[in-house]
Amino acid sequence: MRISSWNVNKFQGAYSNPKTRGGYYNPKNIDFKTPIKKLISSCIKEKDDIVFLQEFYDNNILKTRDYFSEDLKVLHNECEGNFNDIKSHVVAIIRKDSSWKLVEQTLNKSSLGNKWIEVELSGKNFRILSFHNTGEAVKERVNREFRNKEKMIILGDFNDRHWIREIKNKYEYDDIITDDDITFKPAQTAIDRLFVNRHFNYEKVGVSSIVTETYLSDHNLLSLEIKLDEDNIQSS
Repeated sequence: MRISSWNVNKFQGAYSNPKTRGGYYNPKNIDFKTPIKKLISSCIKEKDDIVFLQEFYDNNILKTRDYFSEDLKVLHNECEGNFNDIKSHVVAIIRKDSSWKLVEQTLNKSSLGNKWIEVELSGKNFRILSFHNTGEAVKERVNREFRNKEKMIILGDFNDRHWIREIKNKYEYDDIITDDDITFKPAQTAIDRLFVNRHFNYEKVGVSSIVTETYLSDHNLLSLEIKLDEDNIQSS
């Protein structure tokens, strides 16, 4: 099983423009959607491979949700208003025959619902949480999940090096990414992380590099390929 996480920067490559306030900005009108889709598809070969995306921008121009409809499925929380109005969704991409399912949320849909996604492997005690940290409300909720220790993996764009350090010192999760890795290229930092519950038994296999340069976003791709201990994740 391959588990990946990637902030795709609203499909605008390495460009950024604070004046857009989270909107779409691609001054050279480069097609980033096609190579990004190809890379995501290459990460989803086996039935239960999964890719979590942050800053998944979807509007009348991009229509990225429909773009994956041929062979892949996009999981996302329902939010107040139109999906196309949301500027920075966190979603999960899976095969249509995958065993992953969306876990219903009790979040405030307008403030947190689009920054957060939780999935569960059907019939198994195996849940993953992915998120995009955009403020204190998100951090507070994620800290609660670390304290509860119910999620096997917590990953995403943490967006705060000091907070990452606190998590590593405080909670019973191992950080697969190191401070020497570069996940966010403009600042040459590792603000994208992948934490694994210390009580989760698994075998790391496959990809030799956890962090992959893609040249398609200002963030790099994180991937972890594992073999599950079936006895450890049986649903009670």
